[in-house]
Amino acid sequence: MKNRAIALAGLLFCLALSPMLSAQEYVATPVKVSTERVRLNGKIYLSHPVLERQTLFGIAKAYGVTVEDLYAANAGLEEKGLQTGTTLLIPIVEGAQQAQAQAEPARQASQTAPQGQSFIEHTVMWYEDLEDIAAQYGVTPEAIMQANGMRSKKVTKRQVLKIPAGSGTVLASATPVKAEPKQETAPKQQAAPKQEAAPKAEDKPVPPPVLPTLEDPVIKDPEMVSAGRYRPLKVDKVKVKKADILPPDIPTIGDPEIVDPEIAAGNYDPLRVDPVTVDPAQARATADEDDDFDDSVMDPFAGKGNVELGILLPFNAAGRASETNMDFYSGVLMALHDLESAGIKTVLNVYDLQDGVPSAAELGRNDFILGPITSTDLSTVLERADGKTQVISPLDQRAADLADSRAGFIQAPSSPESQYADLAAWAADDLQRDDRIILVTEKVSGSTAPAVGVRNALVEAGTPFEGVSWTVAEGRSLPAALTSRLTKTGVNRIIVASEKEAFVGDMVRNLVLLLGRGYRFAMYAPSKVRTFETIDGSTYHQNDLHISSPYFADYDTPRVKSFVRSYRALYRTEPSQFAFQGYDLARYFTSLVSKYGNRWTRALTRVPDSGLHTDFRFEKTPAGSYKNTGIRRIVYSTDYSTSLVK
Repeated sequence: MKNRAIALAGLLFCLALSPMLSAQEYVATPVKVSTERVRLNGKIYLSHPVLERQTLFGIAKAYGVTVEDLYAANAGLEEKGLQTGTTLLIPIVEGAQQAQAQAEPARQASQTAPQGQSFIEHTVMWYEDLEDIAAQYGVTPEAIMQANGMRSKKVTKRQVLKIPAGSGTVLASATPVKAEPKQETAPKQQAAPKQEAAPKAEDKPVPPPVLPTLEDPVIKDPEMVSAGRYRPLKVDKVKVKKADILPPDIPTIGDPEIVDPEIAAGNYDPLRVDPVTVDPAQARATADEDDDFDDSVMDPFAGKGNVELGILLPFNAAGRASETNMDFYSGVLMALHDLESAGIKTVLNVYDLQDGVPSAAELGRNDFILGPITSTDLSTVLERADGKTQVISPLDQRAADLADSRAGFIQAPSSPESQYADLAAWAADDLQRDDRIILVTEKVSGSTAPAVGVRNALVEAGTPFEGVSWTVAEGRSLPAALTSRLTKTGVNRIIVASEKEAFVGDMVRNLVLLLGRGYRFAMYAPSKVRTFETIDGSTYHQNDLHISSPYFADYDTPRVKSFVRSYRALYRTEPSQFAFQGYDLARYFTSLVSKYGNRWTRALTRVPDSGLHTDFRFEKTPAGSYKNTGIRRIVYSTDYSTSLVK
């Protein structure tokens, strides 16, 4: 009896203690109201990253919306529940805007200052320096340095600074809060019981893609963002020689219209062109070769019954499978399946470059070869093929110079020169009365390819423009140099002829500073600026950025959405830019061979096309090869939308 009483007393003590232990173990994570906005399907949302121990109720309350509002904005949320590491779309309604406005002062006013001193928190934008920030709040740079324990005036993007709230501090957007004693951190959770062995790596779910913010101006299809979890295609080894490997149940792409997705465009340094010698007689012969081509009278039986194509890529580079090349190959397979559904029969030969270049006879059995990638490897294959089959450069813009010196070569990605020429033509097309075109170049020894390309295009077209040149070190004095050339009665169309991240960033920073002085800007730049990580994407929208790009996928179009869904269903992952490129090239060139047979190369200059991700507009070179000049025009509008205009 005594033992039973002791046990009962112990049980009651544990029950009384358990709420205290639970309170110590679980501390709800505060919800910090996000100010990052994204535009999806014409609507603007706030994007909220979900942290551990946050709840739907807590998030909804912080933003002034209901849980039902969150369910409506985030597909699958109600079924799957809230998951740490995902991103929620927060609909912007009146309540949410109020909550954000009320939460902003609390966000900026931290409570870690020395006792008795109040301050404001300021997050450093990439174009600000310490003097800019001090002037904004009416304090001295030294006061900020002292409050933050800084030894120099150097600040970095997204650095959070404490701004002393003295008598001269401007409190336009935040109310200073008195500092409170530092609170103790909650006790750590008790160790969790040992769990069973984790599932294999391939069975572990992969978190869904992170929702793009304004720093990632390419807004993905919302279904792609919130549709769930996918697993990337893992391939350890690729041993292929001849493939005829189309799975029987690949989903059909459907909707054979226009438009296409995106590859990391403009990732290379400016193209260097070496002197090229072309025989004049050969030039005349190749220039006149296509004069008798007439698509309207083409024999309908001239096409081929079976199209045989090859892929030659380094699938097992450095001893492991290349995901980039496998993505490209996956896109090719999907294109061939769609073509076969349309009645075009194909045979696909797959060669791994790691096993060496196939023989001339093996190459010659193909109507065309996709690959390899680099100029060096392409040159080797061209020598081996000896004009018996067309060799297509699939990815490298720098390989374009081969088309000027070698026959039997097709450059699929448009060259940087095409981008520069299009920038000049675009600015001229947009020019209105009272507008001005200003060409901004980097002051270096010798001329850069972008500067030469844009300037020559403007001069040849007779387009009036003014030039400004400076170095990054002179960037602080640029506004004074620019204002003498700017107009306030029209739009200043600024062409930034550079692919250097530091230079472009300095230019954008100065334009942002000048926006507040009554000037209007439209900025034009090559596609490489889309890859710059140190430039805040929202500033591209502020400056109405126009980009001439070899690649761009419009995720709002039905055909692209259909491709994405089909690719997910087949490969259980998201298609990369290389998958889009593989699809576009295989579809376009195979269709030409099927229709025109052995004369298909003559159709290149006569049959333009728009793929999922690439436009095809070919020109013939004196050497008898072909260059793609297709360019897509992309605008980063001031309403934070990104759209394809050509």
